[in-house]
Amino acid sequence: MLTRRTIKDTTTGLPILAVGCEGRDTAHHYFTAMTWLSDSRNLIVHTNIDRETMIGHVVRVDTETGDAQVLEEGVAWGRGVVSCDDILYLFDRNELYAIDAWSGERRAVCKLEEHCAFYGPLSITNDGRMLGVYWRECCQEQPEQGNPDSDHAVPEEARWVIGTVDTASGELREAARPLFDEPYPVANHAMINPVDPELVFYSHEGATEHIPDRLWVIDTRTGESRNVFPQKKDESGKHVEYVGHEIWAFDGSGLYFVKYAQSPGKPTGVYFAEKRGERREFVNGDYKYWHVGVSPDGRYAAADTQEPGISKLVLIDTATKRSKLLCELPYSGTHTLHPHPSFSPDSRKVTFTFADERDVLWVGVMDINDCANSSS
Repeated sequence: MLTRRTIKDTTTGLPILAVGCEGRDTAHHYFTAMTWLSDSRNLIVHTNIDRETMIGHVVRVDTETGDAQVLEEGVAWGRGVVSCDDILYLFDRNELYAIDAWSGERRAVCKLEEHCAFYGPLSITNDGRMLGVYWRECCQEQPEQGNPDSDHAVPEEARWVIGTVDTASGELREAARPLFDEPYPVANHAMINPVDPELVFYSHEGATEHIPDRLWVIDTRTGESRNVFPQKKDESGKHVEYVGHEIWAFDGSGLYFVKYAQSPGKPTGVYFAEKRGERREFVNGDYKYWHVGVSPDGRYAAADTQEPGISKLVLIDTATKRSKLLCELPYSGTHTLHPHPSFSPDSRKVTFTFADERDVLWVGVMDINDCANSSS
């Protein structure tokens, strides 16, 4: 079902291991969710993806041999996360469940009330004991407005809830119910701190030019939510920093994210915010960055760009702040087609999604050693 092939990037000449299925779209997890197993050899991918519904099969694949096992069918892309002990966590509407990536054994973890639904992606602590989750809670349902005989019920009111789940007991804990004003009331992208499960990140979602308070962290010990990256304003009071696509550093010290190139406030690029908002740091602005992933050892970040027809993939040394171009990828706008760069648990491999000459999606893998030893 899945095949492997090695290609060379036409710009840098660096090798890319491509894993996918001829004629069928294949993608890895969202960049904030681990997609590798603990051996940094086997990979969880979505394949046979329908671009309209984003539904496909979840498969474990050995990147060295190509051996593959289907773990689940009919699952929407962008929901899963892999734990340190090789458990894949997924959800189906209001049910959260776990699959052993080796045996395929499945177990229920927890279930929301019927009027609620989980949203992805999931996040998990480094020790695999606690998940970060968020869900939409529709408080009441009434007949469709203007048609009291309609069988189609619509939510009268919906709230976004941030929470955590104990992976062993299934205990679901509510952490926050952010109340953002219309027209941007959504709180999402909940991510649990990798080492401190009492700290949970969430974002104020919406058009970035209209969101002046994107990054939030709640401390569940105190119930205090804090905006950890207060966005700057100009003299007229208009905010000038358009930011998003956050990810925790694996040591839990803070969050990496992107200040987008269209921001009036400069410099733009990859930034870091300390977990309690006590420090901000500019990391690199050599390219028009879009998403940024960070290696478990903290040494590197990998970022993609959004440009007409292409997306560049860039490796950044977090100590020296220097960047290195890894490859240039075709880009046509489909969400699963975004590269979403991320790292393997051993920090040696960068993983991303790209399209071939027929616009078919593949998962690309590049070895950091190959990149470091090249002269380009």
